[in-house]
Amino acid sequence: MNKPILYVFNISHYCEKARWALDYFGIAHEVRHVMVGTHRRLAKKLGAKRGSVPFLQTHDCMIAGSDSILDWCEAQPTSRPLSLVGKDSEQVRAIEKRLDDVLGVHVRRYFYSDALINSPELVRPLFSKGLPLWQRAAVTVGWSRIVPIMIKLMDLGPHQGQESLAIVEQELAWCDGLLSDGRPYLCGDQWSRADLTAASLWAPVVAPKEHPVYPHAVYPSAVAAKMKEWTDRPTLQFVRRMYATHR
Repeated sequence: MNKPILYVFNISHYCEKARWALDYFGIAHEVRHVMVGTHRRLAKKLGAKRGSVPFLQTHDCMIAGSDSILDWCEAQPTSRPLSLVGKDSEQVRAIEKRLDDVLGVHVRRYFYSDALINSPELVRPLFSKGLPLWQRAAVTVGWSRIVPIMIKLMDLGPHQGQESLAIVEQELAWCDGLLSDGRPYLCGDQWSRADLTAASLWAPVVAPKEHPVYPHAVYPSAVAAKMKEWTDRPTLQFVRRMYATHR
């Protein structure tokens, strides 16, 4: 294997975190887009410990999960000397974990509870982009069967969407609070993996122009309205600045 292979869903904000980590550390890699519905079988075949993307295949191991991929990147001898661990590694890790475990999950659930139930055809092109022609055709033909499975697996619905929206707004207030003293980054004056994680996982509701997918997506009207309502919040301004500066 000449270089690592990163398996992704084009739309996934966790996959964006992994892509960004590899790019930041200057690690040459190949991105392979995975067809929805095949990722669990592929993960099992390749020996990944998790069934969900992203997972990274290297010459000697398989790394699953954006946090573990970022750990692997940190450990590689690259031309990028500046670590993302930060000055206070415990604080950085604690913020990253909360973002991964809470924000990322509920941003996704909020979006899909509207998009997959009310406007599933808006989502299909985002899962098709980057796939080989025959897989794009398979997604198109099988979309009506794929959507109910995704709804069940992700526990989606109107009630679930509102529940996740409340949690996203809670996390937005928390992130706003971290930035309220004018600090440039979440943990002070140094760019860290907490900032990379926050920018990646907030990106679906910011659609920064540097992102390869979200600026071109068509959002459900309710989600688009919330994005407009939040646009001047400190956290969303922070995300746009992180993309402009570091992506």
